Amino acid sequence: MHPQTSRRGFLGLAGLAALATACSTPSGPRPGTGGATAAAKEKLTSLAPSYIPFQGVQPDLPGTKSTIPGVPDVSGGFTSYPANPAQALTQKAGKGGGYKAMTPLWGPPPPGLAANSYFQAVNADIGATVEFQIADGNTYVDKAIARLAAGDVPDIMVIPSWEIDKMADFNRAVDQAFEDLTPYLQGDKVKPYPLLANLPTASWEWSVWNGKLMAVPFPTEPYPYALLYRKDLFDKNGWNDSPKTAEELYQLGKEITDPKAKRWAFGAIHEMAWPIFKVPQEWRYEGGKLVHKYETPEFEQMLAWMRKLYEEELIHPNVVSSKSANEKELIGSGQILIYRDGLGGWKELLIQHRPRNPDFALNAFPVFAHDGSRPIMYHNNAAGIFTFVKKGLPKEKVEEILSILNWCAAPFGTKEYELSNYGVKDKHFTLGSDGFPKPTELGTKEVAYTYGFLGGRPLYVDWPFPDAAKLNLEWQNNTFQYIERNPFAGIRIQRPSKYSGLQVPTEDKFTDIMRGRRPLGDAKQIVSEWRRDGGDEAREFYMKVLRDNGRA
Repeated sequence: MHPQTSRRGFLGLAGLAALATACSTPSGPRPGTGGATAAAKEKLTSLAPSYIPFQGVQPDLPGTKSTIPGVPDVSGGFTSYPANPAQALTQKAGKGGGYKAMTPLWGPPPPGLAANSYFQAVNADIGATVEFQIADGNTYVDKAIARLAAGDVPDIMVIPSWEIDKMADFNRAVDQAFEDLTPYLQGDKVKPYPLLANLPTASWEWSVWNGKLMAVPFPTEPYPYALLYRKDLFDKNGWNDSPKTAEELYQLGKEITDPKAKRWAFGAIHEMAWPIFKVPQEWRYEGGKLVHKYETPEFEQMLAWMRKLYEEELIHPNVVSSKSANEKELIGSGQILIYRDGLGGWKELLIQHRPRNPDFALNAFPVFAHDGSRPIMYHNNAAGIFTFVKKGLPKEKVEEILSILNWCAAPFGTKEYELSNYGVKDKHFTLGSDGFPKPTELGTKEVAYTYGFLGGRPLYVDWPFPDAAKLNLEWQNNTFQYIERNPFAGIRIQRPSKYSGLQVPTEDKFTDIMRGRRPLGDAKQIVSEWRRDGGDEAREFYMKVLRDNGRA
């Protein structure tokens, strides 16, 4: 199953999107092997560490426990920053060792270890020296591939899932370069690392390659995106904030759009139009056959509806004329009122706009189906970033690194999380009037998101906006019941290269239909070309995956 979490989407979920302003979703063919799958669900579960919840921090907004294979939990959230963060660990994580760690960064790099009091303070608390080899996040895959090819692997190496998607033969490279963590973490062996044991089982199952537990995962939120809208302007104008059908959303778009006032209803919302029209996330298994989303009548209905939005000019002209229009700027200025984004984009926009516009507010439309029937919603894979340990290190070094990663996995509300994310209080940050950390001038210079990559943690909603945090959690909890059970949920699949390479050019052709550059009748021809050029071959591959995993 192709991961749904893009770079922008994942960083937004993790609250890091402000560091990724130059970052964009990959827009070219994604090389890979002939395709590979992980073991059956039972095997994956047996490899995962025991799940032992960390009790030191309890969110005041409830989440939802997932019962769907491979789908992350809704972790819950906080309406305030804890006045006295909990001490997660009672002893030093490290034993004085020194390690190199390669991580991405979207933004200017901070001063190095020797000239950075933030790095020095965190290392002192850990009890070991981590020296970061920071690489530009926009070209990270090139650096990672070069180092793997040269056998120049650091002690700790972070690789995001969206970069793994672009690496040929990663299934083989992972065995050659990185340590098998199964003997250290499987089952109850995780108990010396209680914060790693706090990570959801589904994210660990996603960290299996070649029948072995190969990485520490960074969990994701369940949803790839939502349909966000300017709540403050909706409230002011009395617009319908709960459309129940595609027709109601279209009529709402007509009511909102006023080019003379430089106001349009929509950005590029077609990816949310897919679940609205009940298009499957990728494949639908029915009657013993696999049907791809492009082949469904629902997909053609979606194309016709989106084409109507473009023809009637309900979509902002900058979006129409450009593949890379900055929709965050457009919704921030009120030039568009509705757009598709990851839930982290909600937080990012609030941080950017609310300080100078206290009324600025967003919400997400409740999910609905085009015809008013029971809706569906897509889901993310269970992990978006992976931390690997260099192969061949002595056992005691691997254990010390895992202890460091355990420290880095401390969740929101702990002293370790605070130090990792913000630095030293009253030196790198102070508490603002809302009680949340605000960086000082030194913190802005020295603190970079680095240790956070080394250990995943439950993704609590920890926004400094209680009203928005509550709305976000309400949407997440209410939407969970509608998550579509993908036939491949929980199965790691490296997509066949020919099939991966078809995605972008095929969807560009469908975009031409939506924007009126090709007739709607061309949809069947585009599907025929897709099937000829690798779609049917991919169908055979995916059917074998279902059979191998006992699902067909």
